[in-house]
Amino acid sequence: MSGAVSLFEVTSTLIYGAVIAFVLNVPMKKIEEFLVKMKVKAGLRRPIAMVLVFLSLILIVICLLVLVLPTLAQTISQLGAVLSTVLTQLGKLLDSSEFVTKDMLSTIVSGIQGQSSSISQALITFLSGLTSNIGNIFSSIMNAFLIIVFTFLFLSSKEHLAAMTSRLLKVIFPEKVVTKLTYIGQVALETYDQFLMSQLIEAVIIGVMIAVGYSLFGLPYGVMTGIFAGVLSFIPYVGPMIACVVGAIFIFTVSPTQALLSLLLYQVIQLIEGNLIYPRVVGQSIGLPAIFTLAAASIGGNLFGLLGMIFFTPIFAVIYRLVKEFVVAKENQLD
Repeated sequence: MSGAVSLFEVTSTLIYGAVIAFVLNVPMKKIEEFLVKMKVKAGLRRPIAMVLVFLSLILIVICLLVLVLPTLAQTISQLGAVLSTVLTQLGKLLDSSEFVTKDMLSTIVSGIQGQSSSISQALITFLSGLTSNIGNIFSSIMNAFLIIVFTFLFLSSKEHLAAMTSRLLKVIFPEKVVTKLTYIGQVALETYDQFLMSQLIEAVIIGVMIAVGYSLFGLPYGVMTGIFAGVLSFIPYVGPMIACVVGAIFIFTVSPTQALLSLLLYQVIQLIEGNLIYPRVVGQSIGLPAIFTLAAASIGGNLFGLLGMIFFTPIFAVIYRLVKEFVVAKENQLD
């Protein structure tokens, strides 16, 4: 196990670059198809598509930061004020309570002071360690740069890599096996392409539903919570719930009643999203029935956590399609 972990650490930049390239390849192919219709020269299509994809990604990140960060900063400051008020009221309540003795208050205060000292010490340790962590920070920056480079290389030379893989398989395996492996690879690529596109549609739908729902009921932070939910919707079922809990905490700084209402509203949206939208938008796009879509997310989550929930749906879809084709072929032979 440790050997596998060490191998992953050594090749992590290469793996991350391949994963990002795999994801960005979906919109890049759409852009290239559009450029073909526009009769752009063949040699220019790939560079233009790559530049547009990366610019779009950067623009999306900037827009998200512009929309979310100011609201987040304001909310955190409000949360601090609310906590201060709550602690003041709690102190008055404890002072006037007949059930709380001075010894109990002294114990509580000592405990809080002890925790404060621990936090202060931890902060001092963290700040003193920043200098020693400069090397790690530089290493992280270099790794990020290498990931971007690998992503560019994978996207620009994907046909060459596919041809090399095909030649290698032909040298190792018989032609019949190579044909079958090639077909399985094509099915997997098609399924993942469709999965990523449908997941993007799902993200937009769930984000809009939450933002509009919050606005209709007069709840604050609708846009911010909707953006969080859309981004986290790549984690089936659980992702939007995390976003809405975070949103409820922010809304609590305005009104505890509205925070409770936001959680109730989310339950309604979750019922619609989990039982109607996700199985149909994501499941149908990759040819997987709703029951298998739900099963894939459940089994993947239990086995591998969040990553399992994300990637088991297309894996199930590939297996389902191959098994279905095998059964149909056998039935045709019997007929």
